[in-house]
Amino acid sequence: MNVSILGEHLLISLVPWLAGVVVGGGLGYACALVARRLFSTLPGLRRASMLLPWRTVVATLPLLSPLIVIYIGLGRGAGAVMVGLFVFLFALPFTVAALLEQWYPSPLVVRLIAGARTLATASVAVAAVGPPLAGSGGAGVLIFQQGMLLLDYPQMLRGFAIVVLVALMIDILLGILQLLFSNSLKGP
Repeated sequence: MNVSILGEHLLISLVPWLAGVVVGGGLGYACALVARRLFSTLPGLRRASMLLPWRTVVATLPLLSPLIVIYIGLGRGAGAVMVGLFVFLFALPFTVAALLEQWYPSPLVVRLIAGARTLATASVAVAAVGPPLAGSGGAGVLIFQQGMLLLDYPQMLRGFAIVVLVALMIDILLGILQLLFSNSLKGP
């Protein structure tokens, strides 16, 4: 079946987007309900949960998408799985965060630091993808140029580990800062 480029692009972007939103958002809603029950029982847990490094997971896990190609092969299926995984990884924590913010409003400075954490960890992951394609260095060289192109999977995983560790350090450090500014958190 001959599918136009636009149709193919829509197929590998919007169908997985819908699946990722439904599954990630639904699971995020369930996780938020569990968290709400826990925070009602143990109020101090809300502040401590700010240290969870979900941003590192969301920002760096898509870097393992070349492994999807290894297991599924090339084609629309692999592309759709990559997009669906990416959307799922963002939909789940953003749904949890939006609901918890509704139930337990945070001061503006805490929300701004949370946004800075997301951007900082995402920038570490993006720096592993974009710059190597543009010819500059970084851990992305280990992942893409040496790992994928030369099929050196241990090298690819070393590059991934470097990216995860840097993102995790930034995520935790900004999480501590966020925690310090969260003294005035209130619950329902």
